[in-house]
This record gives sequence, C-alpha cells and structure tokens, in this order.
Amino acid sequence: MGTSIGLWLVSLAIVVSVAWSATGDVLDDALEEGSRLVLQLARQGEGAAGASREPRMEHGEVLKLRMYYQLVAPDGSVLLRGEDTPEKAFVPHARHKEKTSVWVEGELWRVYVRPGPRGITAQVAQPMEERLEMLEDMAEDLAWPALTLLALLGLLSWALIRRLLRPLEDAAMRIDAKSPHDLAPVQAHNPPRELQPILDALNALLARLATALDGERRFTADAAHELRTPLAALRMRVQLIERELKLPTTHLQQLRADLDRCTALVESLLALARLEPQAEGLVREAVDLNALLDGLSLPPNVRVERSLAVPRLRAAPALLNSALRNLIDNAARYGRVGGRVRVETMQLPHGGIRLAVRDDGMGVPSEQRARLGERFFRVLGTGQTGNGLGLSIVARIAALHGATLHFEEGLEGRGLGAVLDFPAD
Repeated sequence: MGTSIGLWLVSLAIVVSVAWSATGDVLDDALEEGSRLVLQLARQGEGAAGASREPRMEHGEVLKLRMYYQLVAPDGSVLLRGEDTPEKAFVPHARHKEKTSVWVEGELWRVYVRPGPRGITAQVAQPMEERLEMLEDMAEDLAWPALTLLALLGLLSWALIRRLLRPLEDAAMRIDAKSPHDLAPVQAHNPPRELQPILDALNALLARLATALDGERRFTADAAHELRTPLAALRMRVQLIERELKLPTTHLQQLRADLDRCTALVESLLALARLEPQAEGLVREAVDLNALLDGLSLPPNVRVERSLAVPRLRAAPALLNSALRNLIDNAARYGRVGGRVRVETMQLPHGGIRLAVRDDGMGVPSEQRARLGERFFRVLGTGQTGNGLGLSIVARIAALHGATLHFEEGLEGRGLGAVLDFPAD
C-alpha cells in the first residue's frame, strides 16, 4: 500500500503538471486572441466596453476567467485599460510578440503582448492566482473519485494478498506445531508452486535429521545394552578373584567401585535412550505416591520423610518411579550422613501439582544450579562418585509430562531442593 500510494501521488503530480501545462496553453491562446481583438477594436474606435470580453472555460460548472487589457504607448504609458486593470503597463517597452510572466503591483500576471501600429502594443493579461483557483476547482472535483479508487485498490490488494498468503501461513502453522520429536514431512494444503521447492527442501532436511537421530538413538541403546553383559561378567570375575587370591582388599574394593560406576553409567545411558522416543503417546494414570515410595529401595543412611498434601499425581508410573528414585538417590548421595530427605507435594494456585525432594546437606551454589540438569555435569568437591546423568533423566521425564524442573534451597535453609511443577490436567 505504501508503494501504491507513492505511485499514486507521483501519477497525480504528473497529471496535475500535464493539466497545468495544457490549460496554460489554452489560456495563452485565449490571451493571444484577446490581444488581436483589442487591436482591432482600437482601430475601429471602439470603447473599453467593447474590449472587455470575458472568455469562459467549462469544467463541471462555468468558471469565468476575466482578461485584463492595456493599450501601451511606445514610451510605456498606458493609453487605455480595462476595468480593474493595473495603471502601470505590464511590459512597458515591448517591441515584438511575446508571452511572459511579470510581477505588477505585487501580483504575478501572465501577459501576451501584440505590437500594433505606430509602436502601440496591446497587452492582455490574467492573474496567475485566478488560473490556480481554476486548477484547484478541477482538483477538488477529481479528489474524491481518486481517493475512492485508491481505497478500492487498498481493499482489493489486501484481499488478494491475504488469499495468496494463506497457504504460506498454513505451512508456517504446521511447521510451528511440530515438536523436536516430530520429524514427519510438512504437508501444506494446496501450496503455491513458489512455496513447493521450500517445502521439499525442508522435508528432505527433516528426513535426513530423522535418520541421523534414529541412528544416534539406536547406537546409544545398542552400545549401552551390549556393555551390560561384559561389565556384569567382569564384576563377577572380580568377586571370584577376591575370594580365591590373597590380594589387598582396598584394590579390589576400588575395582568393584569403578565397575559399579561403569554399570550405573551404562544403565543411565540406556534409560535416556529409552526415554527419547516416548515423547508421543505417553500413557498417564493416577499414581498413589505413598504406595510408590513404599515400593522404592530407599538408601539406608538417610531418613526419608513424607509431606504429601496431594497423595495422588497423574503421570506414567514407571517414569515417575524412575524420577523419584533418582532424586532420592541424589539427595542421599550428596546429603550429609544421617541427614534428612523429605518428599513433599502441594497444590499450585493455577491447578497444577508441585512435587519436591529436599535434603539438608551441603547444597549447591546458586550460580551452578542452572546447570544441574545438563548431561554429565557434576558439582566438584563433593567427594562422591557419579556420572552426572541422574538429574538429566529427571529433566527428560519432566519434559515428557510437560512439567518444569528447577532447584531451590533445601530443608531449613540448607541443602538442595529439586522441584517438579506438573501442569493441571
């Protein structure tokens, strides 16, 4: 519309310029004819009344443009002039025919000069202001039709562009509706041929990305699965060596701890690999949290308390079991010996449910809490072994349920609190 209005204004300026030039030529011709009549009447001894002819131009309504004449002597004095004509000669010392614009008595005039006998000149003029008034009247008559056509152009442009862009908006909505786990081709409804190459390229990219991600998931799952068997066999052999050979116990204990850490890492990788394809079709049901906690194998070195204001939570039971087990194990591992761990739930104002696991251990600095859900990230200086995947598994389970995971202070201003906010059903 900005371009259309700009072109419309340029076109209007061109039309006005052409109209002004054409109208000026017509009026100049009228001045020339008027000067001839003035000389002719002067020769016949006609009075001023005979020379006061008023030519008319018609455009919509009759517009009268008076012509003002003078008979000027060779010395520049005015011998005869029409009514309301300036006393001063328009062109005092004219010698030949000419059309010119002059300022007389503070007003701009358009003058035609015609030489006559004995050096007398007939000078017929019109004020430029009157010419402009006539052009303004013409412009006013044309303004409303032009503005109406411009409004129709705007409406038509809006309707056509809206219709032409609808397939593009449809394709954009379909792309925006995709999740990170939905890599199916984008199917737009009746796309224009200009959009089809873009959709084809995007679908080809999605296909390559889906192939790469599937390969990565299969590799992770297969590698984790295949590593479980040799690690289990290796641990069994370490136990046999410990029974049969007289070796320092500390070395074998360290070896068993390293094997247990590798096994835990493999189990965590396998759990993450299994969680990836579960973004769609997650089956939820009302889970009794007391029964779920009763079934967990809780660490013996901490007291696990319960403060369940909301005893039931809609979630996938197996995934919720895994999330709670990881959170409690993490709190027990990094809390203090003989410390407390509390599992609590509460109703949120917007209808959701908050599930939190808090401890009273040494806690985590606030500047490092934002990284706790990252894979393989571990807080240094805790003196505990781990692989940095437990909280990553919890974060992934939270994302599958549409919940958010964040971290706060623990019990009584100490330790760490892992908080899961589940949305309302």
